[in-house]
Amino acid sequence: MIGQRLARLRNYLRQQHLDGIVLMRPENLRYFSGFTGGEGILFVTAAIAELWTDSRYTEQAAAQSGEFYQVRNHVGKMYEMAGKSIGQAKQASQSEPYILAYEDDFLPYSAYCGMNEYAQCQFQGVAVNTLRAVKEFDELANIRQACKIADEAFEKLLPSIRPGVTEQSLSAQLESYMLLSGSEEKSFYTIVASGKRSSMPHGAASSKVVETGDFVTFDFGAVYNGYHSDITRTIVVGKATQEQRDFYDLVLQGQLLGVDCIRAGMSCREADFRVRNYFSMRYVNQYFTHSLGHGVGLQIHEQPVLAPRGSGALKENMIVTVEPGLYIEGKYGVRIEDSVAVTAEGCEILTSTPKHLIEIL
Repeated sequence: MIGQRLARLRNYLRQQHLDGIVLMRPENLRYFSGFTGGEGILFVTAAIAELWTDSRYTEQAAAQSGEFYQVRNHVGKMYEMAGKSIGQAKQASQSEPYILAYEDDFLPYSAYCGMNEYAQCQFQGVAVNTLRAVKEFDELANIRQACKIADEAFEKLLPSIRPGVTEQSLSAQLESYMLLSGSEEKSFYTIVASGKRSSMPHGAASSKVVETGDFVTFDFGAVYNGYHSDITRTIVVGKATQEQRDFYDLVLQGQLLGVDCIRAGMSCREADFRVRNYFSMRYVNQYFTHSLGHGVGLQIHEQPVLAPRGSGALKENMIVTVEPGLYIEGKYGVRIEDSVAVTAEGCEILTSTPKHLIEIL
């Protein structure tokens, strides 16, 4: 698997006319080399595959990556040692200019200066994360398990949701259930937003007390073997009013429409447009303030992006979220989200928690 990924990375360099690449993002280190230590630099060319780390991780790196990478100890001079290696590769290639790719969203200025002092090459940012967008069999299995853990944790949480409990307490219980069920950590800062706070799409859990009549939005996820899940459900404490039911149903129908249009070949922009247009036809589009969804994998937010700014089309075995929401500031909000796997004919829904409006009576 690592050998195939390395070959794909080298093919990418060849297609883009790049002499080499440095990777520093922990998720890319893990994906392309198998190394889970988190701190290091991969330097890859057509002929070189080096993993620079320090003495804390060299044994681990050799076990995880040594078949495909030369593991090197940077002895506390990571940028200098990597830069010198790049400079030697440049000299050997006699390529002018020598173009070195880097992750366009992950290169600290200190790293650039430290390496280029010795490399003296032309740096070019690339969207290497796109190479992780289509998931392999093992990745799909890990994400399915992460989704299963999150689903089971939410089911265990439901009896604890009642008037008088705080958002922070519910968040802590939910995260604890996920950890006890095998999650390595939480996918992101768990969102629990009740009452008027539910109008905040990223309303992290607060000390607010849940009250009868509140919508409560839960946005959370588990991590299994490094892979994330992402799910949102909104419930109501007490008997829902007709207004709440109608508002919730607007979001639910939009979410079902979004799920229904996910399939290989669908434009990322078009998927978002269809749901946005549905809300527009019902005069609530002004309350849909974020994109329809995003990719999920080793990071909670990956390519592709289902949004007006999105590009490209969905491919089989991509994992994306479908998460429309409507938010009326100062009143309430509702979001419903599933993680789904793209198939040729449609999609497989990986998050199985029911989506009908749950009333906590």
